[in-house]
Amino acid sequence: MKWTPQMVVITGTVAYVIVSVFVVLGAVDPMNTFVYEWLQPLPDRVFAYVTELGSAQVIVGLSILGLLFWYWRGDRIEAWRLALVGIGTLLITQMLKLVYGIDRPLIDASLDATTYSFPSGHASGSLALYGLTAYVLYRKKQSRVFIFILLCLVLAVSLSRVILNVHYFSDVLGGWLVALTMIALSEWIIRRRTV
Repeated sequence: MKWTPQMVVITGTVAYVIVSVFVVLGAVDPMNTFVYEWLQPLPDRVFAYVTELGSAQVIVGLSILGLLFWYWRGDRIEAWRLALVGIGTLLITQMLKLVYGIDRPLIDASLDATTYSFPSGHASGSLALYGLTAYVLYRKKQSRVFIFILLCLVLAVSLSRVILNVHYFSDVLGGWLVALTMIALSEWIIRRRTV
């Protein structure tokens, strides 16, 4: 079976709803504890710097730079898609945080951790920006090394939130599903407009 953007949008939305139900019911606590304990040996001092690559300021700034880069390359569709998906995902994530109102494991203003916990804005923003860039480069048959680095960056930024104890792993999953759905939605819209 070949996955289409429509299928990913539907699957991502359904998966997000399921994860959010489990989060609200508190059924994710064993998973969150397991992942947190598994990641604890990693050096949190290093990840305090890594996590900044997923901050709203960096995501917005790099989204605008990406818009300018793709415009310079003559690809208006990818230029606007990167900016809209990157910034749009952050806005949707912030609205969802207000809907759920779930507290964080630790509030820390120095780590950009003062809003509600679910879903993670760093996880959604990093996947929306770096993940979408990796996907576009993959479609354009660009450097596999750079694509791999971008995907590692998504993973590092996302997991840094758990390592620093400012998010639960379920928040990261929720953030990834929000971004994945946004990326798939953008692909669906682009394919419909270019057919």
